[in-house]
Order: sequence, then C-alpha cells, then structure tokens
Amino acid sequence: MPRMQSRSRRASRVEEHGTPLARSSGMSLLRIVESCSEAILRIVIGAGLVWIGAAEGRGYGVFLDGVGVIFVVAGLAEAWFAFSEPHKSRRRRAVSVMPLALISCDVPVFYATTDGQTRRIADRLATLFREMGFTSRAIDVASADANHVDWPRVRAAVLSASLHAGRHQRSAERFARAHAHDLNERPSAFVSVSLSAASSATKERDAATDLAKQMPANAGWHPDHIMCIAGRLAYTKYRWLTRLVMKRIARKEGAPTDTSRDYELTNWDKLADVADLVGRAIGAGGSHRAA
Repeated sequence: MPRMQSRSRRASRVEEHGTPLARSSGMSLLRIVESCSEAILRIVIGAGLVWIGAAEGRGYGVFLDGVGVIFVVAGLAEAWFAFSEPHKSRRRRAVSVMPLALISCDVPVFYATTDGQTRRIADRLATLFREMGFTSRAIDVASADANHVDWPRVRAAVLSASLHAGRHQRSAERFARAHAHDLNERPSAFVSVSLSAASSATKERDAATDLAKQMPANAGWHPDHIMCIAGRLAYTKYRWLTRLVMKRIARKEGAPTDTSRDYELTNWDKLADVADLVGRAIGAGGSHRAA
C-alpha cells in the first residue's frame, strides 16, 4: 500500500506539472530556425526572379516570373508549416485523453532522441533483452507510454539519451527525476549517445563521460552502469543548417566531414555489453533492490 500511494502521488505531480509529452515542443528550435531560413531564402530568390522577369519582358521574362512565384509560394508555405506544426502537435496531444493500459515488461528501454539514432540504439537493446528470454520494448520518454509502465512488474530498466550542446534531452532529465525511485529500486543503466564518445581526443571523451555521470546524479538516480556510446552522422538525412552544425562538431571531434554520405559510429558490440551486464544483474537476483 505505501508503494502504491507513493506511485499515485508521483503520478499526481506529473499530471500537475505536465508530462514530458505535454511539455515537448513538437519541433526543436533548430528545426524552426532551419525552416524559417529556408523560407526566407526561397522568398528572396523568388522575388529576385520576378524582378528579373519583369525587366526581361515577354518570353523568357514570363518564364522567370512563373518560377519566381513558385519559389515565393514555397517559401511562404515553409514558414507557415514551421510555426503551425508545434501548435498542431499540442492540439493533437490535448485531445489524446483516453486512459492507456499499463505496459508490462521485464526490461523497458526508455529513450530520448533528436535525430533517431538513440531510438535505433534502444530498439537494439530491447531486441538483445528479448533474445535473453526477457520481455522488453523500447519506449520514448516523450510518449504517453512512458507514464503508463507497470513498475512492479519491471525487473530492470535502461534509459538512453543523446548529448546536444553539452546537455542531454530535457525530456530524459525530467523522466529520470520523476522516476528516480523506481529506477533505484532495481538494476538500471544509463546509455549516453554522443559524437564525443567517438572522438580521437581524450579530453572530449572524458568530458562526455562527466556529462553522462552528471545527468542521473542531478536527477537523484544511481544507475548500476553508465556507458557512453557513439552515435551516427546521418549527413544525408539532415537539413542544411543541421548539416553545417554537425559538420563543424564532427571536425572538432575528429569525425568524418564528408557530407555526401552517412557514417555509422555506434559500437554495437559495446552496446551488447550493456545488455549483458543488466541481464546478469537480473539473473543474480537483483530484480528488486531494497530502497
């Protein structure tokens, strides 16, 4: 009964202050800046073509006018999408009020992702746990599922998040803080994903390790294992501004900078070590630790 009451109080606090899903913005600030920059660029190019077309007159000038109008319309549409999508996301989340059934599994693998690589890492971990005979699934901390986990059935847990500008996702920080008690009651691991983990500079790798230790400590969570894993440079998937930023970071970290292709930097064998360590902890009878 005390544990159930404690979970109820934590759930009430989460509902009062907003779940990670309700607090997420739908689009990162970087993506909004990218969209606006692209919109302005298209409008400027379109206006220039229209001006040149007007100067040219008939024939080729009419063609330039048509192309210019297309650029301007595309730019306006891009700007409208950039500012309307966060509001649409909030409206979609607001109407999702149907209660969800509790998610029951042995080893939930929670994750926060920005460009998708941390989700791939979480999916791989969940697959490894299932191959060991445990029930497992990857759960986005920004989803409603993250707040509907049947914790008494959980034998161990993993949280993975990625580093951006020296900080892990706020949604991951909030989740760790809200569920620190649940995480501390059983074997757990934190996987920090970053380019720094693949850096050739010892200083950069040490800085990534310090940040990986700092995040759970600030949340009051004491994971049994903390591991830094390199991510992925998906240059061809990034938008132009993100590509420029990631190229600059990659150059600093000693990573590849050819933006015409993608680079898989994740050490999947090292990731399997995380699953082995957690699996052994469960097998050793550490599925529930004394508070």
